[in-house]
Amino acid sequence: MAAARWRIASVTEGRETWLIHYEPLGDGEAFAASWPKEAFEIRMAEHGLDSLDEAIEVLLYTPLLHAMHADDHSGVMPVLEGDAATARARVLGQVAACKEKYGEVTTAPVQGLARAADPLQVLRDQVRVDPVRVATIRLEIDRHLLSQPQGGA
Repeated sequence: MAAARWRIASVTEGRETWLIHYEPLGDGEAFAASWPKEAFEIRMAEHGLDSLDEAIEVLLYTPLLHAMHADDHSGVMPVLEGDAATARARVLGQVAACKEKYGEVTTAPVQGLARAADPLQVLRDQVRVDPVRVATIRLEIDRHLLSQPQGGA
Protein backbone atom coordinates (compact mmCIF):
# COMPACT_ATOMS: atom_id res chain seq x y z
CA MET A 1 0.00 0.00 0.00
CA ALA A 2 1.37 3.41 -0.96
CA ALA A 3 1.67 6.13 1.62
CA ALA A 4 -1.22 8.58 1.73
CA ARG A 5 -0.56 12.21 0.87
CA TRP A 6 -1.91 15.42 2.34
CA ARG A 7 -1.45 18.99 1.22
CA ILE A 8 -1.26 21.86 3.66
CA ALA A 9 -4.19 23.94 2.47
CA SER A 10 -3.74 26.86 4.84
CA VAL A 11 -2.31 28.02 8.14
CA THR A 12 -4.45 30.25 10.33
CA GLU A 13 -3.09 32.31 13.20
CA GLY A 14 -5.22 32.62 16.31
CA ARG A 15 -4.49 34.64 19.40
CA GLU A 16 -2.74 31.76 21.18
CA THR A 17 -2.50 29.06 18.51
CA TRP A 18 -1.71 28.12 14.93
CA LEU A 19 -4.28 26.04 13.05
CA ILE A 20 -2.91 23.96 10.19
CA HIS A 21 -5.42 22.63 7.64
CA TYR A 22 -4.63 19.37 5.80
CA GLU A 23 -6.39 18.28 2.57
CA PRO A 24 -6.04 14.76 1.19
CA LEU A 25 -4.44 14.21 -2.20
CA GLY A 26 -6.38 11.12 -3.16
CA ASP A 27 -7.91 8.96 -0.44
CA GLY A 28 -8.23 10.28 3.08
CA GLU A 29 -10.11 12.91 4.99
CA ALA A 30 -9.37 16.57 5.52
CA PHE A 31 -8.41 17.53 9.05
CA ALA A 32 -6.80 20.33 11.02
CA ALA A 33 -4.21 20.37 13.78
CA SER A 34 -3.93 23.14 16.34
CA TRP A 35 -0.65 24.03 18.03
CA PRO A 36 0.03 26.52 20.80
CA LYS A 37 2.38 29.23 19.61
CA GLU A 38 5.08 28.00 22.02
CA ALA A 39 5.01 24.52 20.47
CA PHE A 40 7.83 25.32 18.04
CA GLU A 41 10.29 26.26 20.80
CA ILE A 42 9.13 23.36 22.95
CA ARG A 43 9.64 20.81 20.15
CA MET A 44 13.05 22.28 19.40
CA ALA A 45 14.03 21.79 23.04
CA GLU A 46 12.43 18.35 23.44
CA HIS A 47 13.95 16.89 20.31
CA GLY A 48 17.18 18.86 19.95
CA LEU A 49 16.03 20.36 16.65
CA ASP A 50 18.37 22.86 15.00
CA SER A 51 15.97 25.11 13.13
CA LEU A 52 12.45 26.41 12.87
CA ASP A 53 12.03 24.43 9.63
CA GLU A 54 12.80 21.19 11.49
CA ALA A 55 10.29 22.11 14.20
CA ILE A 56 7.65 22.89 11.55
CA GLU A 57 8.24 19.52 9.89
CA VAL A 58 8.00 17.61 13.18
CA LEU A 59 4.78 19.42 14.09
CA LEU A 60 3.32 18.82 10.61
CA TYR A 61 3.96 15.09 10.95
CA THR A 62 2.84 14.69 14.57
CA PRO A 63 -0.81 13.98 13.63
CA LEU A 64 0.36 11.37 11.13
CA LEU A 65 2.67 9.82 13.71
CA HIS A 66 -0.28 9.54 16.10
CA ALA A 67 -2.40 7.91 13.36
CA MET A 68 0.48 5.60 12.45
CA HIS A 69 0.79 4.57 16.12
CA ALA A 70 -2.98 3.96 16.31
CA ASP A 71 -2.63 1.64 13.28
CA ASP A 72 -0.30 -0.58 15.36
CA HIS A 73 3.04 0.64 14.07
CA SER A 74 5.22 0.42 17.17
CA GLY A 75 7.89 2.88 18.21
CA VAL A 76 6.61 5.86 16.26
CA MET A 77 5.61 8.30 18.95
CA PRO A 78 8.10 11.07 19.69
CA VAL A 79 9.45 10.57 23.20
CA LEU A 80 11.91 12.45 25.32
CA GLU A 81 15.43 11.06 25.12
CA GLY A 82 18.37 11.38 27.47
CA ASP A 83 20.25 13.77 25.21
CA ALA A 84 19.33 16.20 22.47
CA ALA A 85 21.34 14.45 19.71
CA THR A 86 19.61 11.11 20.34
CA ALA A 87 16.21 12.80 20.53
CA ARG A 88 16.81 14.61 17.24
CA ALA A 89 17.93 11.46 15.44
CA ARG A 90 14.93 9.54 16.76
CA VAL A 91 12.24 12.06 15.81
CA LEU A 92 13.71 12.79 12.37
CA GLY A 93 13.94 9.04 11.79
CA GLN A 94 10.28 8.67 12.76
CA VAL A 95 9.28 11.41 10.34
CA ALA A 96 11.29 9.77 7.55
CA ALA A 97 9.66 6.37 8.26
CA CYS A 98 6.23 8.02 8.29
CA LYS A 99 6.88 9.61 4.89
CA GLU A 100 7.96 6.29 3.43
CA LYS A 101 5.41 3.93 4.97
CA TYR A 102 2.39 5.88 6.13
CA GLY A 103 1.74 9.39 4.88
CA GLU A 104 3.42 12.41 3.39
CA VAL A 105 2.65 16.10 3.80
CA THR A 106 3.29 18.54 0.98
CA THR A 107 2.65 22.22 0.51
CA ALA A 108 0.89 23.81 -2.43
CA PRO A 109 1.14 21.87 -5.71
CA VAL A 110 2.89 23.25 -8.75
CA GLN A 111 0.49 25.27 -10.90
CA GLY A 112 1.83 25.74 -14.41
CA LEU A 113 5.32 27.23 -14.43
CA ALA A 114 4.93 29.02 -11.09
CA ARG A 115 4.42 27.49 -7.67
CA ALA A 116 1.43 28.53 -5.65
CA ALA A 117 2.17 30.46 -2.46
CA ASP A 118 3.65 28.31 0.31
CA PRO A 119 1.07 28.18 3.12
CA LEU A 120 3.87 27.50 5.63
CA GLN A 121 5.56 30.82 4.85
CA VAL A 122 3.39 32.56 7.43
CA LEU A 123 4.99 30.35 10.10
CA ARG A 124 8.49 31.17 8.88
CA ASP A 125 7.61 34.87 8.87
CA GLN A 126 5.73 35.08 12.17
CA VAL A 127 7.16 32.44 14.53
CA ARG A 128 10.03 33.78 16.59
CA VAL A 129 12.37 31.34 18.29
CA ASP A 130 14.22 32.54 21.38
CA PRO A 131 17.36 30.38 21.66
CA VAL A 132 17.69 31.22 25.36
CA ARG A 133 14.16 29.96 26.01
CA VAL A 134 14.84 26.79 23.98
CA ALA A 135 18.02 26.15 26.01
CA THR A 136 16.17 26.79 29.28
CA ILE A 137 13.43 24.32 28.35
CA ARG A 138 16.06 21.74 27.40
CA LEU A 139 17.80 22.23 30.76
CA GLU A 140 14.50 21.56 32.52
CA ILE A 141 13.99 18.42 30.43
CA ASP A 142 17.53 17.24 31.22
CA ARG A 143 16.99 17.90 34.92
CA HIS A 144 13.75 15.93 34.85
CA LEU A 145 15.30 13.00 32.97
CA LEU A 146 18.26 12.88 35.35
CA SER A 147 15.93 12.80 38.36
CA GLN A 148 14.15 9.70 37.06
CA PRO A 149 15.27 6.17 37.90
CA GLN A 150 17.80 5.01 35.26
CA GLY A 151 17.50 8.39 33.49
CA GLY A 152 14.10 7.55 31.91
CA ALA A 153 10.97 9.66 31.69
